[in-house]
Parts: sequence; C-alpha cells; structure tokens
Amino acid sequence: MYHHIKGLVLKSKISAEADQLITLYTYEWGKISAIVPGAKKIKAKLGWAAEPVRENEFLVYLKGQNLRPKVTGARCLNNFSKLFFDWRRLTIAHYCAEIVDVLTPYNSENTRKYDLLSRTWELLETAKYPWRIFSAFVLRFLNLSGYSFVEYLKRNDGLVSKSEKAHISKLSSISGDEVDALLDLEKEIEYNVSRAIDGYLSTYLPRKLYSREFYRQIEQAE
Repeated sequence: MYHHIKGLVLKSKISAEADQLITLYTYEWGKISAIVPGAKKIKAKLGWAAEPVRENEFLVYLKGQNLRPKVTGARCLNNFSKLFFDWRRLTIAHYCAEIVDVLTPYNSENTRKYDLLSRTWELLETAKYPWRIFSAFVLRFLNLSGYSFVEYLKRNDGLVSKSEKAHISKLSSISGDEVDALLDLEKEIEYNVSRAIDGYLSTYLPRKLYSREFYRQIEQAE
C-alpha cells in the first residue's frame, strides 16, 4: 500500500550494496526507518532525498505493518540550504537531529516535536545566536518528552541562580524569533545556562553524541 508522508531526515547510512537506510521523523507516524533503493548509485534519482537535515514529502510503499517502508518518490519541502554554508550551524542542526533520534521511540507520533525540529532548523539558518536557539530547542524537546528542566529546577532549588532560572524560563516559553532577539543577557549567565542545560540533557542520553563531539574537535583544532 502506498502512503504520502512528510518527513525530516535525521540520519542516513548505507544498507546493502547501493541502498540507503534513512531515519525519519514523520508528521504522520513519528520516528521511522525507511529504505531508499539505489540511492548510492551514481545516477540515483532519489539520492538527494536520503540526505540528512532536509524536509521532504515521501511516497512510500508499505507491504506490511512489520516491514520497513520503501521510498518510491520524494518532493523537497525545505532543504535548509543556508545551513550548508556554515559548518557550525550545520553541525548544530545535526546535533538537534541526533537528540531527536536517540530520545524518541519508533512509531510514536507527536506533531509538536515535528514542528519544533523543523522550525529550529529554519531558525538556525539565519539566527544571530545559534547556540541560544539550540538551548531553547533542547528545553522544549525535553518538555515534550516528559523531562521538563523547568519543573526539575522547581523541585531542586539552588542548582542555578535566580537570574539563570529566569533565563531558562524565557528560553522555554518565548518564540524562536524572540529567543534570538534577547538583549538583556550577560555572557556569564548565558554560558552558565548553556552548561546547565547540557548537563541536564546528558543525564538522559545513552551515549555521547557524534555531532557534539565533532563540533568540539573542530573547535579545538582551529
């Protein structure tokens, strides 16, 4: 049976000789994996659709409930092209995708998570403070996953200062455009908040994330 689905490409790897196995966060089904036949061939028509950090509409063939969907067609909805001119922004976008992947079970639909990741990638293209956008993404994603950092801080007073707690509350509630436009920030507060969020996130991650480690290694090498 054929289905039209919207999907954000989280990651991609070679499957068999020329096929690509992609992990998608779809609007309709949540996280799934799918096969893109022949995507690694030189003249592959759908090779582009298997590239991570894209939003596509896919035509997939699903033979049975327990079988992996096969991509038979695709149409690009957003390729987030500006990210690919800045390795820092692109790596942060991959970092967001990796968080969604490792903390999301398969076949658990949540349209708010879909919209959050799509909007975050969009904001990262032009944001003046991309790491601030990332921090806001993590706070919102954890909240949607049932791990609210704001609620955790309410139960564990004293972990951060009052000003840092106020900043965390702002990041988790105001719009993405407003997050990037925040002006009343001291660098020390923003740095401490970023570290606090990173530490809280790490308690739920089963492993170190490759995109984060890649970013650190490149920064150290520069």
